[in-house]
Amino acid sequence: MIKIRELSPEDDLKSVLELCKEFFAEYQIHHKEFFDTDNLTDSDIIGRFREAMHSNDSATIVAIIDGAIAGYASIAVREQPRFYKIKKVGVISALMIKKEYRRRGIATRILNEARFYFREHGIKYYTFYTAVTNQAAVRLYEKMGMSPLHLSFIGET
Repeated sequence: MIKIRELSPEDDLKSVLELCKEFFAEYQIHHKEFFDTDNLTDSDIIGRFREAMHSNDSATIVAIIDGAIAGYASIAVREQPRFYKIKKVGVISALMIKKEYRRRGIATRILNEARFYFREHGIKYYTFYTAVTNQAAVRLYEKMGMSPLHLSFIGET
């Protein structure tokens, strides 16, 4: 049985830490020179998860299978610059499912829980960033009804 819920202090934060490291390793494949995770400590990562647990505007949604964390999403409510019509927007900054649990609908369930969180916080729209080369993720998000908002480019000087 798969249980989807917010991360709590009773959960094994080390398993979320390991999953987060896998997320960074996979994401770096798409942006080899963009991230510097070598200087990111375990306590930095765990600290961010703890902050989200005690925040009114952010959370970590987890998938639990047989008592173990099989996936997560980091979500938050953010203020938009004042020139935006939409003053607050939901943001999903990470989504990671353990490889052995992929293609079982877990990401969809986590995203649905994130959408519920945003609705509960009065948020109508949310954003999600992914690498354009991560075609499996792009297909999932399009299947979930999301559409591209803008395209960012990166170049060297």
